[in-house]
Order: sequence, then structure tokens, then C-alpha cells
Amino acid sequence: MKALVVGSGFVGRAIARHLLDHGDEAVLASRTPPFADGAPVTPDWVPLDVAVPGAFAETLHRTAADTVVLVHGPSDVTWCESHPEEAMAGHAGAARMVAEAAGDRRVVFISTDNVFDGTAVTSSESTPTHPANAYGRAKRAAEDVLSALPGAVLLRVSLIYGWETADTPKWLNFFASCVHRLRAGETVAAPTTSGPPPS
Repeated sequence: MKALVVGSGFVGRAIARHLLDHGDEAVLASRTPPFADGAPVTPDWVPLDVAVPGAFAETLHRTAADTVVLVHGPSDVTWCESHPEEAMAGHAGAARMVAEAAGDRRVVFISTDNVFDGTAVTSSESTPTHPANAYGRAKRAAEDVLSALPGAVLLRVSLIYGWETADTPKWLNFFASCVHRLRAGETVAAPTTSGPPPS
């Protein structure tokens, strides 16, 4: 398998390295080069602005990938809430470019559990979606576009976290952010529930 991983942030890099570690080929594609975090395995990288008409199709042809993994678009929920139009373009707009060029290739889309409103104790594939924020709405719109593809797999993941150094150029995942702030003696703000956990 040769995968084109669109998005070279924390998750994109981890997916590409996992594929390489298991004998597959993987190429990262993003507007800016991936952060050099010192990991022993460094996937190849090609420049790509997936929102530019024709750019994804050209990159897909050039890399000869048979699988596409989409980890693209802004993922800072607070930023998306302040920039809903840009968030929608970054997710759904880019998904349209992919859908136009992917053909019958396998397309794996990393979506989010933010497509649900959070009122249910648990959610499944049949749970109706009702995004409560701009990030969830943008991801849900991208799901709508990609679900029409014959080889699409949509993964609604929850919070993804792991170690990142403090000099990571993009925003840190919540776990790493907490560690760095606590080490610096800063206060960490975290969401809490108002009442006992569900039984």
C-alpha cells in the first residue's frame, strides 16, 4: 500500500510513521513542511494546499498513492469557533477536492466525535449527529462529501494526545500542553462536569 497522508501535524506524522514501520509506503502532504521532532523515522513530504483547485489531483497522480488518509484542516476548536467560514473551507472545501480526484481509492477520513452534541452517554454509528460547535459542523460537512465515495472510511475519534515538545510550531495537544504548563508552574484550565458521572 502507498498512502498519501494529507496533513503533517501530530496525528498525520504518527499515521505515516506507523505505516512505514509496518512495511507500507507513506508520503506526507501539507502546506508547510512537517515539524522536525527528532523521531527516528521521517516520512517523505510534498507541498500541497489541498484547497487549491487541481492541486490534490496533481499530487495524487505524482505520488501514485492508492490510499488517501485525510488529517487536514484546523483542529483547534476555539479557533474554529472564532473563524467558522475558514474552518468550513478548510475541512469541507478540501474534502470536495479529494472527492473529485480520489476515484475508487480507499479514503480514510479522520473526523471527530464533535459531530455529536455530547448529550448522550455513549454514541455509535447510528447515533444522529448534531454538532454543537463550528469544528464539529465543518467535520460533519466533510463527512457528507466523502461518504459518497465507494472506498471511504470515516473515523470519529475522540481526544488524541501524546508527547510533543514545547517548541512545536502549531498548538500543542491537550496532554502535552498540560505537562509543559505544569512544569512551568502555570495554572492549567480544564473542562469539568457538573454532577456525578453517569452510571
